[in-house]
Amino acid sequence: MLYTELTKPLYHGTCETFSSIDLSKSAAKKDFGRGFYTTNDIEQARKFARLKAVRADRLLGYVYTFGFTDNNDLKIRAFQSANEEWFDYVLWNRGFGQYASSSENNPADIVIGPVADDAVGVVLNNFIDGVYGDLASPEAKATAVRLLLTQKLHNQVFFGTEAAINCLTITGVSNVYID
Repeated sequence: MLYTELTKPLYHGTCETFSSIDLSKSAAKKDFGRGFYTTNDIEQARKFARLKAVRADRLLGYVYTFGFTDNNDLKIRAFQSANEEWFDYVLWNRGFGQYASSSENNPADIVIGPVADDAVGVVLNNFIDGVYGDLASPEAKATAVRLLLTQKLHNQVFFGTEAAINCLTITGVSNVYID
């Protein structure tokens, strides 16, 4: 089944130039795990390119545009909102699986769902710090999820395996200048 997010252009904001994706350069403990992250929102990608460029003390970032070729052998997991299942998945992948309700994170080749931006990071950190109550209590997690549902979250499309990466084709790249 092809998801709508995979039929639209996918964007990746960075401060690095590249001609192919190298998963070994991906950071660990991200929302959906170690992998390559894209979005359907070009403004989100531009924002991320600027952020990465500023952090690297550069004057220029880049937004890469990708097309996706379907592969029915890929396992795809999709989260429609920042719900408890999504929250558990992010907890697992960020290294806090002991606080997740489920006992596994069910990895996938591609994961589609909300991005845990800075506002979400605050909620996650507050949850881990016990601000919403005992971490083992359903009430603490329900409070965190309820707070997340009030956020306007952008989407992210994660590619975590070579098989998934092989379905991406670079269709363009544009410069993002730092103001």
